[in-house]
Amino acid sequence: MKIATVLPRGMHFSPVGATSIDIVARDLMLASEHRSTSYIVGSEVDFPFADIDFRGCKHTGQRDAAKQYLQVLKADRPDIVVVHQHPESAAFIARHLVDVPVVLHRHGQLKRKRSPLARWFKKRHLKAVSRTIFVSDFIRRSFLDQYPDLAPKTDVVFNGVDVDFWSPADIKQRKFIYVGRARQDKGIWPLVDAFMALHKTERGSDWTLDLILGVQTDAEKALSKELHERYGEHPAIGLFENEPSENVQRHLSTASIAALPSIVKEGFPRAVVEAMACGCGIVATNHGGTPEAAANVATLLENPQAQDFAKRLEASLLELIGDEKSCAEIGRKSREHVIQNLSIKSVSHQYDQVLARTLDGFQLYHNL
Repeated sequence: MKIATVLPRGMHFSPVGATSIDIVARDLMLASEHRSTSYIVGSEVDFPFADIDFRGCKHTGQRDAAKQYLQVLKADRPDIVVVHQHPESAAFIARHLVDVPVVLHRHGQLKRKRSPLARWFKKRHLKAVSRTIFVSDFIRRSFLDQYPDLAPKTDVVFNGVDVDFWSPADIKQRKFIYVGRARQDKGIWPLVDAFMALHKTERGSDWTLDLILGVQTDAEKALSKELHERYGEHPAIGLFENEPSENVQRHLSTASIAALPSIVKEGFPRAVVEAMACGCGIVATNHGGTPEAAANVATLLENPQAQDFAKRLEASLLELIGDEKSCAEIGRKSREHVIQNLSIKSVSHQYDQVLARTLDGFQLYHNL
């Protein structure tokens, strides 16, 4: 089976600056039994990942990107196409590549359409694709609230990670860590406030905080700049931008606790899974797909938009560091959860099976 994976505009398929969608697409293909015949299409970058057949395109916007991607697909016709995140691109490709099934892979919630006419147009796009894969049941339920009759064409496949690569160091440090985009809605400011308050206490005075930031957009650059201006010289806070996966792994492997207090509802936060695989205790927020990723081994906080969120975050972090043996045991259970449920080998096998069933069903229907 030749799989063509299509990335939406705004992705950066490169070791430096890759988004979570880039990494998910790469990991699934690296672990796929169809890797040798498959390829990824996306926006052109200077130094793409070298371990995947990547075909970069220049374009002027999302619509032009879809047209450029379609030309690549027509030139080297796959058996099946997977379009990440963007329904309109998936529908466009499906309408112009009628003898190839197109799958939409959704990482976040679709914007809710208020008017019946808007929902009709969106459903028209969605009906053009053969199947939609969601990274969490939370996103699938949200989708089916609007389009319940599309349920038979949906599946859930969680994000998996390479548990051999994402693994803990032999010795953990008294270190908190955040890994994610440099965005306010990721809860960075409450986390920094909580850490600064904690650092002034006797119990937290010898702990440090590393912020591993993904910085691409102007807003992300502005927030990162403000963090550097405020805390760039702070001896207990480390600031890092656009680190390659090897460096992120090194940071996570030595951290004892990963704080990922997203204010928005994440689809299925890969950063949580990576941190758990590295044996970190987790403090996150109890909404979106995070509970599905973290299971029952994480500390999950309610209502992150409340004014007292930073104080509740501080209290949770303080409780975790109060008993280092207990904290280490939580980290061990975190890794065990990922090994048993979210290994990329088992997740990619499940993904390949969904694509194979979709292709079989498509061919059966078109041969009738």
